Amino acid sequence: MPKIQFDNLPREITRHLIDRIRKRKISAADVERVRRWVNTEPEAPDGDWYTNFGSFKLCGTGAYPKTVLTEAMRPYGEEIE
Repeated sequence: MPKIQFDNLPREITRHLIDRIRKRKISAADVERVRRWVNTEPEAPDGDWYTNFGSFKLCGTGAYPKTVLTEAMRPYGEEIE
């Protein structure tokens, strides 16, 4: 299983994630929770995945995070921790 990549993301993905964090009002404390989670070097399935942080969800495909959803939005893919 690939490790989730946050370093050297394609520019389009980085812009999209930042845009979604702002639009969906993800707090700095929540962004810090993601940073701590990333430091655990999580692995992801080859397909779609998400991880639930309670107040929001981070979704991705394979090694790349792709978007951020509010807690009310329904994710797709396999839930990972």
